[in-house]
Amino acid sequence: MKKTAGLLLAGSFLFSSAMAVPAVDGELSAGYIKQDIDGWINYKGDSADVDSDLNIGTENSYFIRAKLEHPIPILPNIKLQYLRMRFSGDGTVSRTFTFGNITVNVDERVRTKLDLDHYDFVLFYNLPFINALQVIDAEFGLNVRVIDFYAWVQRVSTGEEDSVSLTLPIPMLHGSLELKPLSFISFLVEANGIAYQGNHYYDVSGEVRLKPIRTLVLDVFVGLGYRYEKLKIDDIDDTSADIKVKQPYIQAGILF
Repeated sequence: MKKTAGLLLAGSFLFSSAMAVPAVDGELSAGYIKQDIDGWINYKGDSADVDSDLNIGTENSYFIRAKLEHPIPILPNIKLQYLRMRFSGDGTVSRTFTFGNITVNVDERVRTKLDLDHYDFVLFYNLPFINALQVIDAEFGLNVRVIDFYAWVQRVSTGEEDSVSLTLPIPMLHGSLELKPLSFISFLVEANGIAYQGNHYYDVSGEVRLKPIRTLVLDVFVGLGYRYEKLKIDDIDDTSADIKVKQPYIQAGILF
């Protein structure tokens, strides 16, 4: 909660700064996202399937983001984003597996939690030769994503439980491309990714944006998109995981 509040304060600061300084552009937005997770996690034991072992399914969530672009060539532009990703499960397992210091037996009821909250801090540059025509907006930079990873399993019959908590700062390459054929509509593709030592992590999103309200000061936009995310970690603090998340979303915001 403190990190989310900090991100909101930073976004408000970016907004107030952009409105006060000429030739500075920006974006503030928030969205609803539906998260369908698949894959497995392993903590000091067996690989537990997210669906059949942890009984975790689809969740509804939200995200907020802020963006600031300035005319100073040397200094990078900045994006901030928070994506809430929290899942819970309650059901009967179909096989025996070990998670940390507990062993869950077949046909036993378990309660579970899996959190993967994202905090993105992106420094990027616009590509001037591509952007000159004002029809294509291309960006390239570095995204430092911090993931608050938390997994918890409880045997309901005995009350035994175990959990693992990790804070993972992950540097990723960042790029985006926005096509603006008309003033009231655009098409946006954005990607982040990294691979190293048996670990890899990437996400790709595509979005259609409509701008129903346009003024001299700001534009109001609505976006409809889809995001695909894949995380594979290999034995980080006794934890491994291979997780995929499919995420259709809708958002609304302002461009200034």
